Amino acid sequence: MAFSKDFAQDTIVYGLGRGLKKFIGIFLLPFYTRALSIDDYGVLETLSTMTMLGAAFFSVGLDSAVGFYFFKAGKKEQGKVTYTLFILRLLTFIPSLIPVLLSKQLSIAMFGTAEYVIPVAISSMLIPVSLMMDEQSKLLRYYRKPWMFTYSTVLKSLINVLLGITLVVILSYGIVGSLVASIISSITAVLFVFFLFSRKKYNYRFSWHWAAKLFKFGFPVMWAGFAIWLMDSSDRFFLLHYGNLTEIGRYSIGNTFSQPVMLLNMAVQMSFSVLFFDFYYKEESCDKATSKQIAIAGFNYYFAASLLLSLGLSVFGHTLVPWITTPEYTAGALAIPFLTFSHIAAQSYQTMSPGIIISGKTWHFTWITAVAALINVVLNILLIPTYGFTGAALATFISFFVYWVIKIVVAHSYFPIQYPFVKIFATYFLLFAMSLIVPYLEISDYQVSYKIDIVIIFSGIITLNLMGFIKFETIKNLYKTFFK
Repeated sequence: MAFSKDFAQDTIVYGLGRGLKKFIGIFLLPFYTRALSIDDYGVLETLSTMTMLGAAFFSVGLDSAVGFYFFKAGKKEQGKVTYTLFILRLLTFIPSLIPVLLSKQLSIAMFGTAEYVIPVAISSMLIPVSLMMDEQSKLLRYYRKPWMFTYSTVLKSLINVLLGITLVVILSYGIVGSLVASIISSITAVLFVFFLFSRKKYNYRFSWHWAAKLFKFGFPVMWAGFAIWLMDSSDRFFLLHYGNLTEIGRYSIGNTFSQPVMLLNMAVQMSFSVLFFDFYYKEESCDKATSKQIAIAGFNYYFAASLLLSLGLSVFGHTLVPWITTPEYTAGALAIPFLTFSHIAAQSYQTMSPGIIISGKTWHFTWITAVAALINVVLNILLIPTYGFTGAALATFISFFVYWVIKIVVAHSYFPIQYPFVKIFATYFLLFAMSLIVPYLEISDYQVSYKIDIVIIFSGIITLNLMGFIKFETIKNLYKTFFK
């Protein structure tokens, strides 16, 4: 139960930080959706996609590499490893100047006009800032400082809200105001963590030895990161090509309301990977039986929680979207079931497949992600012209599920774990089917009673109990352990 307690504790604290961030972000929605048009939201989503693409390239997979070597390096070398990453992250400000200088050409290429030169330039500078923020956040994870992580996250979110309301709503700076608020709040969070914590953990000695190891491990992961971008974000450009900014805006709203699952994913990923690898490298038995039990237990907790959360968001999304935003954005609720269950697949392949990381065969990430990305691109081309943003959401769902399946097959060839795969996939698709009922009845002008909503939610709970993913006795014991 020690793992269960640590896992629950770290996940809750990390989730608290991310949860407050998402809550504060949703708090902005009523202001932003009234100050910005749905097309403006489409522009912001497209620029966010561009930033993620730049981050995938400029990160060079170093975040995954440090996560691997931090625990293997030993306490004497950990400060050298993290400082080497810190310097490499600072250097990313130099290549990030290239898209800034080409901001006019990028604006024309993406939107067919030079109107968005300044937003493109600001978004380009967000690339190295986001990488620095990621580096500081990971340091808090490695040293298991979830409360410090929460403080920095809340600080960033509060500054973003105050600046966002001031610049976007009061001063009417629109898209530029939103981006300026984001970059200033991110820089503040980086400085907060650096001066209060991380500067004390560096040994201030750059190591060419560790730099070479980090690049060797991370370079294949970089291409996997690009392929993940193709899977997860390239659909915005397909929507822009086959549709318009309104389609992207609706898709963006659906994605925003699926963020609580992403929040859970981030909390689990931050807590689970650190705890698992800590147990794994300390366990002396050859078969690593305890580590495998930990992997199964961690996945079961996550799977049950994420499925229920996704079901609830899908069932109540059609009510929440127009209530928090405006009726103009209501259609975006149709994307919620596809995107939330895509997020579950995304975290499931992270939690269920430590074998690739353990073996060091990171090149598998590249070809597996490339296959799934190719499927996503083909499906976007086939589905978006007919079904618009819901076609993009369906393409994302299918490609992430394929990635999940392939990745665990490969990972288990290196480190087999006896998951109940039939029950996992059966439960996944049963609750996914339940999640589609309400939004597609509502779009057909059938007024769904709240009683039906409740019946669907309870049906999901019963299904999870029958499949063995929710055991009320386990929850009771975990509660006693955690709060005793």
